Amino acid sequence: MNREVYWGTICWDGYDEHTEGEYTITRYSLADLLEGIEYYMEYFKERYPYVESASRDIDNIETDITIIAQEFIKNKTEEINGKQYV
Repeated sequence: MNREVYWGTICWDGYDEHTEGEYTITRYSLADLLEGIEYYMEYFKERYPYVESASRDIDNIETDITIIAQEFIKNKTEEINGKQYV
């Protein structure tokens, strides 16, 4: 049985280890992952987050899908006037 798991990590920079951070989410479909990334980009918007990485794991075979997540967020932010996450 194929088990798909999607991971995405959102990061933000800071002046030191107390102000920088990251948040990783796990979902079971690409659509849910992208929706989750969009939600947390908005949730952490005051920290100026960016998509650090994203991947898909099917039966322990990992595929880097970071560019898909970054492009999704880029396209979303272009739809919203004046908001910039990336």
